Amino acid sequence: MFSLDALQVTVTAGAIVVAIAFLSLIGLRWRIGAHHAEVEAGVAALEPVLQRWLVIGGDVDAVRTALRALSPYAALRSLARLATQQVTFERQQLLARALRDEPWVKGILRDARSLLWWHRFDAARLLSVVGREDDAGLVAALLDDRSPAVRLVAIDAAARLTARPLLQQELDTLHLRQDAVQAYQFAALARQPAIVAEALIDRLTPEAPIPALNSWIDVAGALASPAALDRVRELAMHPAPEVRLHVARALRRHADPGTPPVLVKLLADPDWRVRAQASRALGALRCSIAIKGLAQAVRDRSWWVRYRSALALAQIGGRASEELHDLMTCDDPMARDMSTLVWGLSSAAVVEMSEV
Repeated sequence: MFSLDALQVTVTAGAIVVAIAFLSLIGLRWRIGAHHAEVEAGVAALEPVLQRWLVIGGDVDAVRTALRALSPYAALRSLARLATQQVTFERQQLLARALRDEPWVKGILRDARSLLWWHRFDAARLLSVVGREDDAGLVAALLDDRSPAVRLVAIDAAARLTARPLLQQELDTLHLRQDAVQAYQFAALARQPAIVAEALIDRLTPEAPIPALNSWIDVAGALASPAALDRVRELAMHPAPEVRLHVARALRRHADPGTPPVLVKLLADPDWRVRAQASRALGALRCSIAIKGLAQAVRDRSWWVRYRSALALAQIGGRASEELHDLMTCDDPMARDMSTLVWGLSSAAVVEMSEV
């Protein structure tokens, strides 16, 4: 009898738990739906006002008034969505000056150091639209936040500011980020190209730690900054093959007379990865002085180097294409196969495959 009573109590308790969980899910779904509807209504109310300001110009008071009429939750999300999609960086600066001292803005930013990550996320997202130079300390803390989501949004907030200490922090911690986050950060750093290039030049030295140096070389390549890429080119003979690899990859964005001779030297690098990236860069720059070297590289012992070199010859075209055609009948069977493969590609396919 006791065991049956205990079983009945257990089943009843389990049913209550399941019912509570089910009701909680219903409540959560309703809340999410209500928040979504609130944000959509906010966007619908704010968008025409914002459009009038963007097209006609004039005072920003109408935008400020429209945002005050919304809840802080809806105001933040409506503003962030529309500002990202429709407002240029220069006009965002005007919005920042007009909105930064609004009560609802200050309320959200007070939670920038909250224990709840989503409050810090909201603060970082808002700073990406209304942040100003004296917010640099707050943005710096968010860049080092323990939540990856907060750190990612804080990158956009940092891109708004020209504070040099903040930029120094971004560059010094760049190598600690994942590749996808680094790519996102490159785009953010590109908003301040002159300041970033100046900071990179001081960092691009042979004595720099290799992981950080590789990241800085990648930034220089992503920004295609001539001054920074000049310093990158000086690292082509760095003793670490990883550095030479990043140098060869970045130099494909440096269309300067001094670049092709350096890349031709890298075609003979002991590391096959460097040779492959040098071939890719020579093709991207359409370097006719490298035709003989690339033709020889199609005979390389590494399949990937042969592939990149054949693609580069196809990209350069003209006399390089003739060299590629001649390789189809050479005495090296692997070079014959590779040149035949690439020769059969369309021009569009060559361009597409060269970018991969």
